[in-house]
Amino acid sequence: MLYFIPTMEENRTILYLHGPLVRTSRLLLEGLSAFAAANGFHVQRMSPPQGAGTGYLRRLIDFWQPLGIVEDCGVEPNMPLPDASIRSPFVCIDLDEARRETELANGKCRFRILGFVNADSAAFAQIAARELLLRDFRSYAYVSAYQEAYWSKLRERSFAEAVELCGHTASVFDGRGLASGIASGVQRLGTWLKALPKPCGLLAANDRTAAFVLTAAARHGVAIPDEVGVIGIDDDEMLCENMSPPLTSIKTNLFQGGHIAGQLVADLIGKRAKSGTTLLYGAQKIVQRLSTRRLKTQTPSVRIALETIRRRVAEGISAVDILPVLGGSRRSAEKRFRLATGKSILEEILDVRFEKLLSLLEQRHLPLGSLAGLVGFSSDNHLQRLFKARFGMTLTDYRRKNQVPRLDHA
Repeated sequence: MLYFIPTMEENRTILYLHGPLVRTSRLLLEGLSAFAAANGFHVQRMSPPQGAGTGYLRRLIDFWQPLGIVEDCGVEPNMPLPDASIRSPFVCIDLDEARRETELANGKCRFRILGFVNADSAAFAQIAARELLLRDFRSYAYVSAYQEAYWSKLRERSFAEAVELCGHTASVFDGRGLASGIASGVQRLGTWLKALPKPCGLLAANDRTAAFVLTAAARHGVAIPDEVGVIGIDDDEMLCENMSPPLTSIKTNLFQGGHIAGQLVADLIGKRAKSGTTLLYGAQKIVQRLSTRRLKTQTPSVRIALETIRRRVAEGISAVDILPVLGGSRRSAEKRFRLATGKSILEEILDVRFEKLLSLLEQRHLPLGSLAGLVGFSSDNHLQRLFKARFGMTLTDYRRKNQVPRLDHA
């Protein structure tokens, strides 16, 4: 690997420390890099070896001599934190709240310049609660596979408070063992789902937990979403789209999280923010999929058609390709589809294409000219024309309008 090593005179390096470079760390890095590029910093990412301690961290900082450090603590919670010998401003992303309080209470904290950026887990749960309450379920529930994690407990508490405010009580499933894939945990979950008053609106602690919910529901004959509507958190698209049914999920704004971390470390460097400052990044949007979409008529073939559209939309499918799934004549198939969904098959296909397109537009590294083929449009000109008619602006204008602005948290 080639490294950019600045001279002492031009050193504007921010060191980004992370565990395995999974999707969350990568999105945080994109946000941090966007801030750095706009403000004259260089981001150097490093992945400390497992078991590395503060001694390794000290040597790493001596080598790079960064102006500041940003560390992703969400995936690898036991990564080293700075001791009193490290004076560079240090920003932790998604550090466990108990550990953060311990660090702030440490008597040596006055020798360190610490900042914290955390996900606004309470807000995520409130968004999910509003979405489910709008659908007027009979009961509400929360499932966690990470019972001891601070963010899961915060989401559970916030969700319960929101539904109680509106006159309901949230049932809570203790999912100890689920995250490890223990079969008895999935069995317990299925029995619990079966006993919930139906229909029920359910929030899973994250998308991985929601996958266990959907598996347990399928094994115990619980219909999703007709009996239990399920929402996850994170919007891991690969996971959400490949569940059956595809999972509605809250898209957390990890790009914003990295951007805020960059600005906070810059503010700490410039002494525009105080040590101990804690900032939150929020949700980007709720991505609607079939796990919460209750149809007007109970038609299994329409459910299968909807999943087929989502999975094959990039292939350029048309309404004709969906007719065999629905069965019967074209006229009767279109009628059953519209009665169940309120849309024609073509309208559904276009809605799914544009939903996926908007998601791709957020990925700034993708050239605009490549997007038509990725969502099943026949040509770029065709896409541009339909997009302008639907949104009143060009693809370029939309991407520019939805860029993350500079955030002032000083």
